[in-house]
Amino acid sequence: MIAFVGLALLHVLGSVLRAVVSREPVLDCLRSPTSWALSLGLLFTSALGFPGMLTGAVLLLFVRQLPRPPSMASVHFPWTLLGVVALVVLARPWVPTQWDEFVWLAKARFESLGFATGVRMALDSTQHVVPPGYPPLWPLAIGWVSLGVDQLDVQVVAASLIGLACFATALEAWWPLLSAHGARKMFALALLLGTPFLWVHARSLYIDLPVGLLGLAVLGFMVTDRIPLACAVAVVVAGVKDEGLPHVVAATLGALALSRSRPLWPKLMPALLAVGVVATWRWQLRQHGVEVFDHAINAPAFEWLPTLGTLLAKHATDVMTWGVFWPIALALLLTRTRHGTSPALRATLLAGLVFIALVLILGPERVRVFAENGTLINRLLLQWWPTAALLVWFELSTPAMPA
Repeated sequence: MIAFVGLALLHVLGSVLRAVVSREPVLDCLRSPTSWALSLGLLFTSALGFPGMLTGAVLLLFVRQLPRPPSMASVHFPWTLLGVVALVVLARPWVPTQWDEFVWLAKARFESLGFATGVRMALDSTQHVVPPGYPPLWPLAIGWVSLGVDQLDVQVVAASLIGLACFATALEAWWPLLSAHGARKMFALALLLGTPFLWVHARSLYIDLPVGLLGLAVLGFMVTDRIPLACAVAVVVAGVKDEGLPHVVAATLGALALSRSRPLWPKLMPALLAVGVVATWRWQLRQHGVEVFDHAINAPAFEWLPTLGTLLAKHATDVMTWGVFWPIALALLLTRTRHGTSPALRATLLAGLVFIALVLILGPERVRVFAENGTLINRLLLQWWPTAALLVWFELSTPAMPA
């Protein structure tokens, strides 16, 4: 129950802040599953000290000055669906079962020693926190939702609940379009559910799926003109993982590809905030002498491009991992658009695939070796699965337009 109380407090705090800053009705804010992101983003920027507080202040300014999000009172959020997914996610052993879970939960324990202890430890090179220089928000969030209680089962449930909150946020971002999308095809649903790798990560504490869901949420909020919510989510996704910034940039490109309205500058605000978070964290790492190894930028290894193409093809067509999802998703990138938001989803997904290539081509040799021998490619593909899945859903469940 401790983790449930912790997430509820995070949500209530975000709802009150949102109501005060954006002047939305407080009940609307409480009904919105995304309110937790505002409070988590502000807690994170506060944990980064004065430079981070500047980014937090800019976030509050954007939330106040940008047009108020349209009311969601008339949209019936699918709480039953969220409850079913919660049962699936929480029906797991409340102990670590995979390698990275041990890493994140070990760092989450720092918050039992005091607020932002995880940040201080990550900035202390003598502590040898693994991996060095990694964005700290995911373990910080686990510690905060656990209310600082240093119990393994509480922290596992807290991490699972944060993952569920990411799913709820993505669902809220796209539900105005999904709820109005009357056509349904069972083949599309079967294709999405028939992805074995998804079921593994849905009950895991790995960050890849949450990052993908939050990136999709940023795009959805921008497509539906709820820019303040996109700004709040952008701060969170940028602080969770190094790949968070590419997700926000890709979502921005997707939103701009669809946008017909002027001015366009509000849609640049989430990317600006994400850059501010990353720049603040990297500056602090440099100030404290913490060297980033795994995600450092090096001279491009263009000679590795054929290997990358082979690896992507091999992993994406592995039926035991993905079913037939990726071949169909990639084929839909080349077909005629059926749904109105498909151009945004396509542009975002294409940008994501380009970012995957850049990460591996510009990264250190040790990362490319890991990609050849490990699960890195599949985990990168998983990050972009939510965007590809929504594209598949819209395209396969929308009747073809007359030629």
